[in-house]
Amino acid sequence: MLHLPDLPNAGYATRRERELSDVIMTFMREVERDRVRLLTIVIEGRDRWRKVAGEIWRGHRIGEDHQLLNAIYDYFTLQACPPLTQYRLLRNSHNALRWRDIVKQAMPDIEREREALRRLADRPVGFVNG
Repeated sequence: MLHLPDLPNAGYATRRERELSDVIMTFMREVERDRVRLLTIVIEGRDRWRKVAGEIWRGHRIGEDHQLLNAIYDYFTLQACPPLTQYRLLRNSHNALRWRDIVKQAMPDIEREREALRRLADRPVGFVNG
């Protein structure tokens, strides 16, 4: 069974680092539960993510730490992909060019999934009387 790595964090050595790590973990768990939001973040790309997240977390170390923002985005990318693609990404996590190529191949499927989820959310929910 495939397991994703630990969530990105700001460290745990100081109180401030622990608090920031908790903020990151809480945010990432919220996004994980909102699949359309997760897929949208990944589809919009790393540059947009860094801009928006940097503005939201301005004043915190998170907002200025592009390495940490990139790690969060890459984790979201892993979550957006099916297990086989996750496995391929994890095997190539230290090869930026290969990672990019795998994500590029997966992107049409990620976009299709987001659109399917959006259509599903637009359908009325109710019971059929028998």
